[in-house]
This record gives sequence, structure tokens and C-alpha cells, in this order.
Amino acid sequence: MLSTWGIRLSADDLDPVERYLFLLLYSPGPRGSAGEPIKGDLWLQKELFLVSQNVEPLREEFEAYRLGPFSEAVEEYESQLRVSQFIDVAASGIRLTEKGQSIAKEIWESADEKERRLIIYVKQLLNDLSRDELLVLIYSSFEESTVNSDIKAEVERKRSDVAISLFRKQKVSLERAARIARMPVMHFVKFLKARGISAYEPSDAELKEELLGADPNRY
Repeated sequence: MLSTWGIRLSADDLDPVERYLFLLLYSPGPRGSAGEPIKGDLWLQKELFLVSQNVEPLREEFEAYRLGPFSEAVEEYESQLRVSQFIDVAASGIRLTEKGQSIAKEIWESADEKERRLIIYVKQLLNDLSRDELLVLIYSSFEESTVNSDIKAEVERKRSDVAISLFRKQKVSLERAARIARMPVMHFVKFLKARGISAYEPSDAELKEELLGADPNRY
């Protein structure tokens, strides 16, 4: 297999950022199809950031920046993959080319089941969110990563409305939605009912585990 540098490598020899970029791009997304495009650079950064919470070599690549957690290495490797024609950008988002698909498939098949479950979970959770939903979910869950954000006030103003949207999409539980909205649960229930929304709480089986907050071996 050739790396983006044109050197023949095994999957195990790839830089972790490069490797997880390929894995994320190859993974099924919310529609269940392998290789679903990633909506844009913002989604790519945030999806890999969430993956990094269970991958130590990735975690150290991210820092608090203007739009929350950001990795310069991810940006650089994405650029290299475009130049090397392993990925391109279409109306549907960032996607693997045919050339990239063949490499990504080999990397995917060499990954262990735990890694694949983690990647699929993250991509299915985040890839169909709107920009506001994505930012509110990440900002509210990882506040330490927002200290240098220049849109923090904008995101804060949208927390209540986005909490409703995330709950209706079954992306978060009732309890987490209430925390995102910064309301007591019963207050949030009334907030939902006033808008004609049922306040049932999805089961853990429906939601999996929120934002990898428990034993990552479950994914």
C-alpha cells in the first residue's frame, strides 16, 4: 500500500492522523453506506476530535481554537490527501476517490472490531448534524476546548433550541438535552411540552452511550 508520501507501507506504518482519516472516510455513516462523504472540514475536525477521546495519539493533536477543538495535523493531512488524489470534495462533501477507496478498504479491514465500532458510532452520530447542532453538542460536552473560540457567545445563544433538535433526532437523552439547555430536567420537560414535543426518554440501546462517556469497549 502506498502512503500519501508515495512510499510503500503497511497499514500499521501510517501516521495515526492519516490512518484515522482513512478509517473515518471509509466508515459507514448515518445512511449505513460505506464511504459516505463527510459534510465538510468542520465535521471532519469534530468527528476526529471525538474519536480522539479514545485514541491517545490523536488526542494530543487537538487544541482549543477559534471554532473549538482543532488539529493542524488533520488539516495538513487532508490537504495532502487531496493533492495526492486520495480524496476530493464534491457537493455531497469530502469523499474518497476510487484510488483512496482501495487504500482505505485495506486499512479498514486491518483495523480491529473495537476501532471500527468507535469510528462508525462517531460518524453516525455527527455526520448528519447541522453546523449549529454539531457545534453546540461539542461545545457543551467539551467546554475546555472552547476557551479560545471566537463564536462561543453565538453558540451559547443557540443551546436551548439545539437541545430540542438533538433530542428529537435521538442524538442525546432527555437528561443530556436538559444539560445542554442548562435547565433542570423537569423544566426542560415543560419546555418540550410547550412546543408539543413528547418527553419520552430513549433507551440506552437506542442511543448507545452518549459521547463515549463510558467504557469504550462497548462500541
